Amino acid sequence: MKKTIILMTALFMAVSFAVAQITPIDEKTVEVRSTGRGMNTEEAKIDALLNAVDSVVLDMLTMTEEQMKYQTSKEAVLANALNYQIGGAKINGKITAKKTQEFNGKKFKVSMTLTFKLNTEQIRKDLEMMGIIASSKDLRKQLDNFSIMPYVDEKTSDPAFYKRKDLAYAKIGSFLQNQHIPFIGEQEIKEIEANEELINLEKSAGSMETGEEDMMLTLARNTNADFYIKVVGDVEEAVSQGMSAVKVSISISAYTVMTGENIASQTGYSRPLTLSSKDASISAGMEEAINSAMGDIMNKLRLFWKDYVADGRPYKLVFYDYSFGEIGSIRRVLKDMTNQIKLGTKAGNVTSFTVWYDGQLDDLLFEIPGRMELNLKEDPVVLGNTIRFFREAQ
Repeated sequence: MKKTIILMTALFMAVSFAVAQITPIDEKTVEVRSTGRGMNTEEAKIDALLNAVDSVVLDMLTMTEEQMKYQTSKEAVLANALNYQIGGAKINGKITAKKTQEFNGKKFKVSMTLTFKLNTEQIRKDLEMMGIIASSKDLRKQLDNFSIMPYVDEKTSDPAFYKRKDLAYAKIGSFLQNQHIPFIGEQEIKEIEANEELINLEKSAGSMETGEEDMMLTLARNTNADFYIKVVGDVEEAVSQGMSAVKVSISISAYTVMTGENIASQTGYSRPLTLSSKDASISAGMEEAINSAMGDIMNKLRLFWKDYVADGRPYKLVFYDYSFGEIGSIRRVLKDMTNQIKLGTKAGNVTSFTVWYDGQLDDLLFEIPGRMELNLKEDPVVLGNTIRFFREAQ
């Protein structure tokens, strides 16, 4: 029995050492850090890429049947590994050269760790084509077609949690990616935060919200997200079986982008964890807490979304510098061409409407000017699910 335990432990350590670290960037791209081995540097690089692709594929497969199909077609999938790589690879740490050794039945002299950027959309397409997984189109028919912007709140999160916010974004992204839910990546959020022109344009529309919630809503409205989720995390010291441990709790609140209405709130908790290091315990605790909270959040969002889009997909239309009479005419035309319309902001030179429309955003973008004379100063500005119309000066 003791020998079996030792053997299983050694096997687990070997597998753990080979497992790649996957960080979602957006719904179509991930960064993967993986280790490769070979008789020379080039062989080690190729091995690292194959390990990276293999890890991403295994992360995508949620059903036993899919995993079994992949194992029989694994060689064919990995043969396309170079097609999935975006840009060059980044070397992490030193390249280790040793005497000839063996790992997983293969001999090697060189070991190296690299970070790759991979196109998960192309990987998924190839897996669909090979019949390993169901098509994204079929999955989207089964699931609710909405997108989410996660946002880790600095003001109310514990500093020990917030300094690891990249990890929180990665784990939330991984959760959403595995459920085939589009999401806004942390990099896109950072770019919007840094764009003062976009932020000021949104605020000029007369937003009534204030403070941190207003900033999250402003950011979300400049993406194609339908919901944004506010994430507040806490890290606590604990004791487990007489040993120092770490516990993580995460509070998640979900809001609609169009109205800022709170739809769902849930708190998730991890067990007290005593792993090899505090960082490892916090990382595992984050994943446990996120998974325990996000399941309930997603169920509530799906129920809400089903009723919310019964009359079509919601879009926000903002009109600048149009007179009261012109706005009245615009409202009548919108009422005829959409299934539902609600007046949003009416402040100063800005009027906004939320409309529910059966077609795509591009259809709406061209149909509105086609149905009425708007005397546009410039082409409509499209940001996320919002279209802004600027009237030519009289």
